[in-house]
Amino acid sequence: MEIRIRQGYVVDGYVLEEMVGSGGFSTVYRARSIDPVPKYHTLIAVKVLHPRRLDRWQIRRFVREVKMATVLEHPNIVKVFGVRHQDGNYFSFMEFLEADLLKAIRTKPGLFNQENIVEIIKKAGQGLEYIHRHGIIHKDVNPSNILISYSLDKIKITDFGLATKKVFFLHRLQMESGPGGGTEGYVAPERMKGLSADIRSDIYSFGKTIQKIYSELGFQIPENVKYIIDIATKPNSVERFVDMRELLYFLDR
Repeated sequence: MEIRIRQGYVVDGYVLEEMVGSGGFSTVYRARSIDPVPKYHTLIAVKVLHPRRLDRWQIRRFVREVKMATVLEHPNIVKVFGVRHQDGNYFSFMEFLEADLLKAIRTKPGLFNQENIVEIIKKAGQGLEYIHRHGIIHKDVNPSNILISYSLDKIKITDFGLATKKVFFLHRLQMESGPGGGTEGYVAPERMKGLSADIRSDIYSFGKTIQKIYSELGFQIPENVKYIIDIATKPNSVERFVDMRELLYFLDR
């Protein structure tokens, strides 16, 4: 008998509460521990792979995303705890934050001002710089993949579903997977042409993300931020910042 995943379903000591997000491949629930001593935190997020996505390559991708993310430890990266197979479905367990940045801007614009939005961008950039330093290309940087707490003390990059990791094989740098995927409006031109992503592709997406944040808030863009957007989103990748450290240097100015 098919088990329907919905509010009230219990997996690995957590009961699913409110659905907090849904995409083409998965649904995310806020979940609460039913044990007095939580396995992870009292409140976590549980991502469920859509039943219609349970073919072999989607399952591999889902599990690979979790394995890639569990080793990452940084204050600006969402902590991923693990993966579980139960009742024919696949679940991943991760740190819970209250909203993604785009949702928060649209529903609680009063939270933001010219000063704290720069700090938010900086922290998200530090998270992206960290994963680049560990050989990971995110490939889907956009405001919806930056999670925040409403107190703004937590700003974290999430969603490694499209991410690829550099691997060294026979002394040649290769990629685990090729081009494909991403959010419309944020995908770098070279990827639109079918070329593989590199860190400059993420830098382009980050530039577009900054642009979208200011556009949604209706804030005037400071000159140094205009410069960052301009360089980060150059159509030719070699004209962009060489890495996130360079971009963050100009943001600090």
